[in-house]
Amino acid sequence: MKSSKGPAARLKNELASESQHLVHELEVHRIELEMQNQELNRTREEVELGLERYTELFDFAPNGYATLDENQRIREVNHAGARIIGRPRSLLVGVPFAELIAPEDLDLFETLLVGAADREERGKAELRLCADPLPCIHVRMTAAKVESTGLLIAFEDITEEKMREDRLAQTELQLRQADRRKDDFIAMLSYELRNPLAPIRTGLHVLSRVDPNSQQAKKALSILERQATHLSRLIDDLLDVTRVTHGKVQLRCEELELSELLHATVDDHRLGFQAHGVHLEHDFPDQPLWVLADPSRLIQILTNLLGNAEKFTPRGGTVTVSLRKAQDFAELKVIDNGAGISAEVLPVLFEPFAQAPQTMDRSRGGLGLGLATVKGLVELHGGSVSMASGGLGKGTEVTIRIPILERTARLEFGPIPSSGQHRRILLIEDNEDAADVLGEALSLGGHEVQIAHDGKAGLQLARVFKPEIAICDIGLSGMDGYEVARAFRADRTLSDVYLVALSGYAQPEDVRRATDAGFNRHIAKPTTFVVLQQVLSRAPPRPQASH
Repeated sequence: MKSSKGPAARLKNELASESQHLVHELEVHRIELEMQNQELNRTREEVELGLERYTELFDFAPNGYATLDENQRIREVNHAGARIIGRPRSLLVGVPFAELIAPEDLDLFETLLVGAADREERGKAELRLCADPLPCIHVRMTAAKVESTGLLIAFEDITEEKMREDRLAQTELQLRQADRRKDDFIAMLSYELRNPLAPIRTGLHVLSRVDPNSQQAKKALSILERQATHLSRLIDDLLDVTRVTHGKVQLRCEELELSELLHATVDDHRLGFQAHGVHLEHDFPDQPLWVLADPSRLIQILTNLLGNAEKFTPRGGTVTVSLRKAQDFAELKVIDNGAGISAEVLPVLFEPFAQAPQTMDRSRGGLGLGLATVKGLVELHGGSVSMASGGLGKGTEVTIRIPILERTARLEFGPIPSSGQHRRILLIEDNEDAADVLGEALSLGGHEVQIAHDGKAGLQLARVFKPEIAICDIGLSGMDGYEVARAFRADRTLSDVYLVALSGYAQPEDVRRATDAGFNRHIAKPTTFVVLQQVLSRAPPRPQASH
């Protein structure tokens, strides 16, 4: 008899088998999912690490970086970018980058972005970023497409690089201009030298063939003299500008009243101006203006300026020389209503070999050295010189400023006393020959003189001799003249001695330094006995020495 459970048992067994198979497959899928999950976790960790590295690279890169959205607004900007732009990062997010670009460079910026977006290639440009209120800076910018709707902007500050390039370009331009002026000068020098040589040779030819006492010979000699004088002036100009530019000019400064010297110089040139049909006027103050200066060099300065004014002022024109006090300076102006100077030439006229354009006949002549010499001589006096012009045909104004000498009580004793006044004088000079000669000259003038050859010996002798006046060299070995003066002023028994500095150090700063040290007067070497006698006569008597 067959069992009734057969089919059911088989079905049950089949279901159980399928269940086990499904469980097995599920277990396999679970294991695969776990493995995939682990792989995804590893991938996520790698992505996170990559993002961290990207963030570090982006944030702390030495150059500026910014990402832009489809509207060219800033999504992100790194630290360097914010520093270059000059605003905090938080305030830059969402700002259209174009707002940071100089208006003149906007077209270049748009071209850069369009090129990077359309061609998917990196473009490069140099433009300016202007983030108010900061000044504009020059940047080198690169743009690249990083995603379907975004751009990456890289930029570096090249402001200093551009400044170096500009300075280099300016230097090259100045060198080219200097080279051109040198070539022009050589051409001018050739012309100016050949010009007088021709009549000189002709004159010599005439002299060799005529009677020395004839009218022809006298005329030829007159021509030779004029042309030789012209050549001498050219050579003097060359030597002067060379000495000035190399600092080899030694001023022989003295105290002088500027109005008197300028008045005499103007009068010396008046006939020359009249011969050329040019009016020469002057406007000097009634009050004296005292300066410490080399009178021959001041005359040279004014003569040069008057020569230029006469040369470039047409017949019927006017040249005015004025003098006034301007704070601590004596201000001298030479103004003409002549040819004037163009704006492009004006800045270089004080450079050697520089000149305004000349006609082919060079009727105005010159080597272009005069103003350079003037500038050098004025600056040696501690002053300054400037030039102004309204342009061609509108005249020229040259202004010179020289420090005014502070007139202390030592010069306010009225008329010079009689030269018969005898003084007790201490002479401190380390050059024995110079000391002996000067001491002898002073003794012959009726003065009682004692000599010391160094600063310490001078101080010791002064305490015994009790001089009224001490004449002291500055460049003493060991204890210099400034130290001697300070020691005199610090010693109660010597503080009222009248101190005179006698020195070859005679620049304005040397005189100021001597005054600061305690000297009453400064006399430049070499001096004359007349000048020295005047200084001694003006010195007030020393009370304790007068008994």
